[in-house]
Amino acid sequence: MDLFKILDTTPEPPIVNVHHSQNVSGDYWLPCPMSEYQKELTDQVISLHYSDILKYFETDDKDIVLLDSLEVLYLNSQLVATHPYMLVKHYLPKNLTAKDTPLNLAETSGKFQVLKDIISLIDDKSLNVAVVGRSGYRLLDLIESLLLSCRTNIKRHYGNYIKDPSKIKTKDLKELTCHIIPSDISGFKIDETFDLVFSFDITSQNEFLRSLKKTPKTPILRFVSTNSIDHIALYFRKEYNTELKTQDYLVDVTAATVVLRDRVGTLPPDLRPIYSKNLSYLKNWFQDFTSTPWPLPDVSPIKKYNSADVENSLLSEVHYEKKTAAKTRSTFYETKRLNQEYTSNPLKDINFGILSTNSNYQDSLTHKLLQNYNVLLKTLEISSEELKNIEQFKLLDEDFLLSDESKIIGEIDHIKSRIISANINSEKISPKIEILKHELENLKVEIGNFGSSSLFKINVLKKSINSLENKEQNLNEEIDYMKKEIQNAKNSIKESEESATKLYDEVKTNNQKLSSYFCQSDEDEDTSSQEIQRLISEKNQLNSAIHDNLRKLANYRSRTDNRRNSPSVK
Repeated sequence: MDLFKILDTTPEPPIVNVHHSQNVSGDYWLPCPMSEYQKELTDQVISLHYSDILKYFETDDKDIVLLDSLEVLYLNSQLVATHPYMLVKHYLPKNLTAKDTPLNLAETSGKFQVLKDIISLIDDKSLNVAVVGRSGYRLLDLIESLLLSCRTNIKRHYGNYIKDPSKIKTKDLKELTCHIIPSDISGFKIDETFDLVFSFDITSQNEFLRSLKKTPKTPILRFVSTNSIDHIALYFRKEYNTELKTQDYLVDVTAATVVLRDRVGTLPPDLRPIYSKNLSYLKNWFQDFTSTPWPLPDVSPIKKYNSADVENSLLSEVHYEKKTAAKTRSTFYETKRLNQEYTSNPLKDINFGILSTNSNYQDSLTHKLLQNYNVLLKTLEISSEELKNIEQFKLLDEDFLLSDESKIIGEIDHIKSRIISANINSEKISPKIEILKHELENLKVEIGNFGSSSLFKINVLKKSINSLENKEQNLNEEIDYMKKEIQNAKNSIKESEESATKLYDEVKTNNQKLSSYFCQSDEDEDTSSQEIQRLISEKNQLNSAIHDNLRKLANYRSRTDNRRNSPSVK
């Protein structure tokens, strides 16, 4: 007898198809499940933005308030996909260094459970691992709290330690070192490079992650919750080949987030055995991760959904039911089976008749009748309850129909009254319309007559207007000329006054000279008489010149006054 052949069995088939792909890109997506609490919270977050999502897809209104609401939706969905305590802070443990805190964190978040499993796979290796995540919402503190339960050294590059490293008791030498690094601090620089890079969320930029790689073959593991906003956003970033938020990108991400909320965090069937064994399937890959292809299949693609899919998804309610053991109710016959007192037991022969000493036929028959009666009674109760519910539904339906009928009748009466009032108004307005039409025809006739008879008047008026404009132009020119003449007269008057003043001064000086000549001695009389005669003649000449100037001045003044009073000047 060949015992080896008997004990030999069919080898266990591989968990996944090893020939699915040969991905050696160095940038891998690690699917992560989600806890039931994360799934329910994701559905609640999306339900809170129900009206804004419908408005975004059904209208062209893209105001800032609507976009801000969607930004809040994206942020809260990302927080829940990472860990629900980042959003629901009142559930966050007060003491993150307690012994039971890491277990609680791993149970409530799929990403934290995956991180814990991976650290346990590589804790015996001398590696520097970078764990990159957002700096806010205490994510770095939660990661440190989880790593405190693992066999690893912890080094934080941002923020304060929740537990002083000098106070940590190390019983054995730890080879693995985990570096906690923020992903969203502008201007943050780090000079160190690492053997492995874990991207905990989608806030990390590709260039920043590449700068942390020790060699070009250093792998980057992105923790992606399946069918969550992380999965959706990374997929459409890769499809659109951009990290900028375009309009098409936002539409596709929002639609997929809403439609896939009932499948969020659900692993594909071929990956469930791997995660049930705490990712031990990846242990061989971590032995040589720089040259070994990624062993897991590619993450499932995301379909593009339209507004109709979004509306149908929002109208359907999502239920996440936890697995509970079915409650069984012990019956009379189960109790009898424990005592082996059921009628079909061959060990207990039931003899029917008078001579039977061990007969329980009467008792069995009674209990069978009671059981049938209970079954019928329960069926009757269920039927009566269903009938009662149907009657209540009918009553409610009738009430709704009556209320709708009364509303419709009221609306019909209102419409009829409006139609009647409109007919009355139209009857009142129709004669006025006829009168106005008649007046309009008369006005058209008058306008036609007036147009033919008034053409001559218009031409005459145009000619008179042209002549008046010419007269006005001539008057303006004459006024300008008179203004110039008046200014010249003023200047001549001023010059005449100045010359008259000079002549008066000369007369005065001549009189003084004349009086001085008369006072001289007689011996100069003969010689001065001629001079006197000359002075007298000069005096007479001056007097005549003064009179001439005064006459001219008077003439100028009179002429100026006449010009001012002339009608042409006015």
